[in-house]
Amino acid sequence: MTSPLATQPVTLAVRQLAAGHLEAAAAACRRLKDPADTEALHDFRVALRRLRSLTRAYKPYIRDCLPKKLRRRVKDLAAGTGIARDTEVQLAWLNDQRGQARSHERPGYMWIIRRLEARLDEEYQDIRENLPGRFERLHERIATRLALDYDDSSPPLGEVAADLLLETGEEFRAHLELVHGQADEDEIHQARITAKRLRYLLEPLAPELDNGQDLVRELKALQDIMGEIHDTQVLGAELSQAAEEAGAARMKRLIDLSLRLPHDDPQVEAARRSDERPGLVSLARDLQEREQDLINRLLGRMGEGDLTRFLQHLQVAAEQLRRLVAPEPESDAEADADAPPNPETYPGD
Repeated sequence: MTSPLATQPVTLAVRQLAAGHLEAAAAACRRLKDPADTEALHDFRVALRRLRSLTRAYKPYIRDCLPKKLRRRVKDLAAGTGIARDTEVQLAWLNDQRGQARSHERPGYMWIIRRLEARLDEEYQDIRENLPGRFERLHERIATRLALDYDDSSPPLGEVAADLLLETGEEFRAHLELVHGQADEDEIHQARITAKRLRYLLEPLAPELDNGQDLVRELKALQDIMGEIHDTQVLGAELSQAAEEAGAARMKRLIDLSLRLPHDDPQVEAARRSDERPGLVSLARDLQEREQDLINRLLGRMGEGDLTRFLQHLQVAAEQLRRLVAPEPESDAEADADAPPNPETYPGD
């Protein structure tokens, strides 16, 4: 596009943006076969998420090109990679914590780490075997449809985006203002999702806005905190389930050994001492403290006016988008030149 993105017909601009996200996903998908590429899955998911967010936001202008069935298939494909990515995040945090574990806590640390490593191996095996073929078929169908000719008499992207920015910003504010502490888990989750949608609306247009890059940075700072809160909540649920399974597995191990060996056998004694529960409890305490710290940081930023400033800046950006796409008013000289002659002053009368 040679003219500013904001001035392009929304149907054309969205198709071109969608094609870019699709190709980014394709490039990341090809990298998945390399076990050393630890960011390939993340990049693939981000590209699909951007594509989904774009088509959701501009659905009235894209539904002929990408019908509901294709949009749902993109969603399903992305959802199939969620467990692997969550597990990667959880393992990164657990491995950071492992160095501070005391001796009696290490069995619990190692138990949960081995459990997640096994899950991650299974998820990646499934992803590498099945995802490339599924994505290739979907990629071909979507790319073909995006390349077709469509009516481009729709309004400018900037006009539509300005309304969407303000609408989504208000939704973001409504969710965040209901966050007061750890009990408001659902509102934090909804605010995080809304923040992503808002950021994906902003990013393509940011280079054309005076405060565009600053807006993206402000939003990302809030989004990162909420993302970390979400990660602690997901891992908390994992620890709760793991504790139940660890207790059952330990008891079964003790029973099996006790059925085969004397009660004072070294293997029985070792099994009694190898208790995963202290380590899991320690991790749960650390996780609770981290979540509380993150929520305090989020509330602190809101108390310092970060949200208010962000929304004010968003309003300025929306107004600038509208000016970018509004027709420039004619000057007095241009108006006089284009005006029909006045018969009362026409020469020769």
